[in-house]
Amino acid sequence: MIIAQATWLALPVILGGLVHVAVIELDLLPALARLPLDGGVTVRGRRLLGDHKTVRGAVTMIGATTAFVALQAAVVAGCGSAARLSLVDFGRIRPLVWGLVLGGGYIVGELPNSFVKRQLDVAPGERPAGPLAPVFWLCDELDSLAGVLVCMSAVWAPPAHVALVLAGVTLVAHPLIDLLKR
Repeated sequence: MIIAQATWLALPVILGGLVHVAVIELDLLPALARLPLDGGVTVRGRRLLGDHKTVRGAVTMIGATTAFVALQAAVVAGCGSAARLSLVDFGRIRPLVWGLVLGGGYIVGELPNSFVKRQLDVAPGERPAGPLAPVFWLCDELDSLAGVLVCMSAVWAPPAHVALVLAGVTLVAHPLIDLLKR
């Protein structure tokens, strides 16, 4: 049951990621794609985050995740079996707030890794070769979950076993979504 509950908890972010991939592939919102989150700021002569972290990505992830949370809350309200899956009490936590926390946490979680990679001269969307490659792979896969968990804790903190299962769900879902980008 815990795997189903963790997957249900992660579903709005997973679906938001799929929408984000579609927006990129279809080149929707191109004006927002040209607006980097870092505003072109540099540190030590290198971009703070790079061109791949854009306003379009933030707007898409936060907006789509929030929309999917609203849909999920409606399903939970109308369906007893979905209510049993939900770890979040939508009577206590407003869906709009929950969606903003999840989507915003996803974006915030990716920023430190992007900063480090830019400072190491790793190209956007790439990983360094050599002994650091597995470390960066793991960071690329779990950084967004870390951001979600940190932001989520302001509203609701999942038990440790749920967070661990979420890590497993993320390690399956994130690489599958990444395959769609190629």
